[in-house]
Amino acid sequence: MKPGIALAALVFFASSSLATTVDNCATVLGSISVELRLARALPASRRSTFICPKERQTRPLIGAERQRLLNSLGPPDAVASPADDSGHVQWSYYFGSAAARAGSSGFTELVFSLDEQRQVVAVDCRLTSQAGQSPAL
Repeated sequence: MKPGIALAALVFFASSSLATTVDNCATVLGSISVELRLARALPASRRSTFICPKERQTRPLIGAERQRLLNSLGPPDAVASPADDSGHVQWSYYFGSAAARAGSSGFTELVFSLDEQRQVVAVDCRLTSQAGQSPAL
């Protein structure tokens, strides 16, 4: 094999393996973190434009550890345990200013379900309702 062809093949395989080491979880958490900060900085009279990510967009977050969420998004706005005895804990992050969230509904809520090992097992995005419940979108 000629040296030029061998080098080209090596570069191709090296770049292919480098592409697989991209941390998609960090990319998704980084995007969510920016959106969360922007939404929380809005005046009370303005609504967030955050759009719930599609399931395929949140797939890289499955398996993420609790500490990784804390490092990227900060502490959750709410913590709940579902009634199904699964042992999971749900962390909710609200996309809106604190003043807007305090007296209104209709803001976006991103919910992470964490298992006993403190890893994300599900991600759900909801629009809060008038009654304070969060129906799934």
